[in-house]
Amino acid sequence: MKRNYCLLLFSFFVLFMLSESSAICQGWTDIRIRLLPDSSFAVIEAKPGEKIRHCPHHDLNGKIDEEQLIYVLGTLDRETWLDPANEQVAGKHLKNHYDKFIAKVMKKGLQDPVNINRAKLTQLVALPQIGPVLAVKIVEYKETHGLFQTIEDIKKVKGIGVGVFNAIKHYIIVN
Repeated sequence: MKRNYCLLLFSFFVLFMLSESSAICQGWTDIRIRLLPDSSFAVIEAKPGEKIRHCPHHDLNGKIDEEQLIYVLGTLDRETWLDPANEQVAGKHLKNHYDKFIAKVMKKGLQDPVNINRAKLTQLVALPQIGPVLAVKIVEYKETHGLFQTIEDIKKVKGIGVGVFNAIKHYIIVN
């Protein structure tokens, strides 16, 4: 009897795990994402037998995870949508949260130079002209190519040209 109960529980767990598609996340495990309530996602789409939850940005307690918010905004174009209109819905929802976050960041201002080799996404978006997309590109470039040796190396990141570099060069350091 006990064995049948355990088998039944395991079967429900497996069905739960297979019934939802994973969303794009930074550093969140698949299990963590699957355990999140639907309210943690910007948009939920459905097709027969499957629920697709896009852009998780709230944690289990309903609090916005700012790193994750920036990451999903920076990678929104990588999501696969059943209805392309939902990308705009998700973007608007996420942007509302981001605007509140960035307003607080800008009000506080940069206190210290940003070490581009150690900076989190929340620190990178505090730099002039660096939004979620460029912040994610900086982090991914570092993960692929290694640490920046000089501040000028940041120009190797696609999307950071002379103009952006000139806007941030006095605010960044490497070491």
